[in-house]
Amino acid sequence: MQHTVTTHSSEETVRLGSGLGKNAVEGMVIALTGDLGSGKTAFTQGVAEGIGITGEYIVSPTYTLINHYPGDGCPSLYHVDLYRLSDMVETEDLGLDEVLHQKGVVVIEWAEKFGPHFWGEDVEVRFAVTGVTDREIVLISHGPKGDEIVNALLTDKEFVFKEGT
Repeated sequence: MQHTVTTHSSEETVRLGSGLGKNAVEGMVIALTGDLGSGKTAFTQGVAEGIGITGEYIVSPTYTLINHYPGDGCPSLYHVDLYRLSDMVETEDLGLDEVLHQKGVVVIEWAEKFGPHFWGEDVEVRFAVTGVTDREIVLISHGPKGDEIVNALLTDKEFVFKEGT
C-alpha cells in the first residue's frame, strides 16, 4: 500500500510522525529516505511522541549513529542515522543487526544507502522538499504489520491527512 501526504510545516510533519508512532508496535522498523533537510528528524520526533516517549529531545544521531530512547510504559525508540556510513561492514561494526532485533521501534534515517527494502522495514517513508516548508511524504507499507499501521494512521480522525494535502 502506498499513500502520499503533503505537509506544509515541520509541525505537520511531526504530527504525521506522531500518528504513525501512536500505532507502532515493538519490533517495527520504519525506514526513512530523502535529502538533507527534508523532514526525517522532525518525523522521528513525532514518532517518539506518538509512541509515548516524553521528556526527551529527539535529535538526529548523525555523529553517534544510534540514539536509544528508553520507553517508560511504552516501547523504546532506536533512532539510527546511516548518513556517515559507506559500507555494510560499518553497519556490522555498529551492531545494527542487534538493534533490529531489540524490543522497541527502530527508525532508520538514510535507509536507502544499502538498497531498497534492505532492512526488511514494515513502513518506508520517502520525503521530498516541494517548497520552503512543504514536504511530499510517501508512506509505503510492506507486509501485514506495515499495512495495519498505515491503515490505522489513515483512518484515525485525529491524524487525518487527505491524499496529496
